[in-house]
Amino acid sequence: MTEWEAAAGRLRFSYHEVIEFMAAVSLVAQEKHMKEFAREVHFSLDDELLQMIDGVKACLSKHLKEEMAVFFSDNLFTGRLDYVLVQVYLGDRETLSSPEQLLACYRAKPATELVSHLAIAIYNDEKMEWMQGHDWLSIREDHGLLLRLVEAARLQDQAEHEALLEHVRYAEEYKQRTLLVLEQFHERAYLPMRDRLRELGEAGAMKYQSLFAEQPELAIREMMRSDVDLIDKETDVHISYISQVRVGIHREEQQGRSHLIILGVNNDAFAWQREDQETIERFLKVIADKRRLEMIELLHHKNYYGNELAQVLGLTPAAISYHTNMLFDLNLIHLIRVDNRIYYELDKDKVGYYWEQTKRILLP
Repeated sequence: MTEWEAAAGRLRFSYHEVIEFMAAVSLVAQEKHMKEFAREVHFSLDDELLQMIDGVKACLSKHLKEEMAVFFSDNLFTGRLDYVLVQVYLGDRETLSSPEQLLACYRAKPATELVSHLAIAIYNDEKMEWMQGHDWLSIREDHGLLLRLVEAARLQDQAEHEALLEHVRYAEEYKQRTLLVLEQFHERAYLPMRDRLRELGEAGAMKYQSLFAEQPELAIREMMRSDVDLIDKETDVHISYISQVRVGIHREEQQGRSHLIILGVNNDAFAWQREDQETIERFLKVIADKRRLEMIELLHHKNYYGNELAQVLGLTPAAISYHTNMLFDLNLIHLIRVDNRIYYELDKDKVGYYWEQTKRILLP
């Protein structure tokens, strides 16, 4: 058995309804930005998904949609309520098997803990040190301390800082407003498409299980965009119809708990599409951006992890995620693990291949 076959054998493909619920509420809140990103990478969203989104929007009140716009970020690559939800889920994911259980867990969380997750999401996006040496447990349990820290760590965007401060100051109000958004979305939007999402997700899980069994190295490299070393223990793989094309990895260092990977249901089609003229056009568009070209130049010389790349380029982690997604979509970079840290690795052969294809098309 090869190391790739062994790694594929540690993958447990399934459908995790809680993850799909979180993906659904986030996608509907950020529909405009999802469509813009899909256009940018020349990927067509499924017609059925677009019909689902239209149906969901018709079920939600104007007020609820406005509230969703308040609590979710204004683009796909910064975390707000979606980050808070993920943190709640990761803390108890072994016991949460349904959106109803997730909502009950969210309802039981202290309001200070929820807004402390929000503060972490926003300050991480801005690359700001704001805890002043205090540990996370102290902050999440002490509302007064959290409020003082947020008051002292002012964001460059004054309006954003005032909004964060308002949420922290009135933490219980933040909890009740976000809980209403989640509960109403669950009742009005999610439940009508629940069974269909499960059907599509389970079909995707069966498809991927076969693909990874038949071609483990190709599937891990091209569809998961990862190195074999990342799959060093049992790993749950959720196949998301809502996300369509996605790679999300949560490595769990705690003994006895599995890693978690999220793959879009159409990753296979997107990863293995024919390298035609449209693909070369996408490649040229990717390297035409100064920041992405700088990333390629840096990664040509050595591998970088996310925060390191952000510091060198002077970008936020959210911006790094945005640009690396563009590189991922052309399989120009992969993820590798070195000393328990995840690094970006440039596929130099792929870059060279695209250059040769570019010359073939432009200079026949």
